[in-house]
Amino acid sequence: MNSFYEDIVKRDNGTLGKIFPITSVLAAIMLTIIINIFPMLFGFNIIFFTGMFTLLLWFFVWYLNRKLKVEYEIAVVNDQVTATSITAMTKREELACFTIRDCEYIGPTDSDRYESDKGNCEFCLNCTENRQVVKSDADWYMLVNAGRYRYMLVFRFNADIYPLLRRFNPRATVARPDLLGGSN
Repeated sequence: MNSFYEDIVKRDNGTLGKIFPITSVLAAIMLTIIINIFPMLFGFNIIFFTGMFTLLLWFFVWYLNRKLKVEYEIAVVNDQVTATSITAMTKREELACFTIRDCEYIGPTDSDRYESDKGNCEFCLNCTENRQVVKSDADWYMLVNAGRYRYMLVFRFNADIYPLLRRFNPRATVARPDLLGGSN
C-alpha cells in the first residue's frame, strides 16, 4: 500500500516582510530622483550612466523583495521524506531527503529532549511558518542520523502525517493516544 502526504507552509516574515518592501521602494524612488535630477541641475549630461544605474537599482530592489517570498514543502512518499524550499514560487531547492527509518526521534518541539537534541545536531532545518522555532505541540521535529552527522527537520504537525510516522518508525515516534484511537 502506497502512502503519500504533502504540506506547503508559507514563511511569515513578520514586520520585516511588511516594512522592507515599502522602505526599499521609497528609498529607490528617492535615490532615482537624486541620481537623475541633480547632475542635470549642475550641467552634467550623464543621463545614460545615471539611467543604467537606476535600472540596476530597481532590479536589485525587485530581486530582494522576491527573495522574501519563501515557502517550504514537506513531502512523504511511503517512508521517503523530502523537504524543499520554494523561493518566489519559481525556484525549488531540495533541503533534505531521508527515510523515516533514519530518524532517531520524532516528536513535538515542546518535549524535554528538544534542547539537548538541538545541541547535538550539526544544523536545524526550520520548515515552519515562523522564522524562529516556537516550542509548541503544533511544531514537531525529526532527529535524523545521516551517518557522519545528525540534523533536525522542524515541521508543522498535522494529524494526517502521524499514521505514516508510526507505521514506518513506531519506536522513534512519540505516542499520541488521541491519534491512535486509544491503542499503545
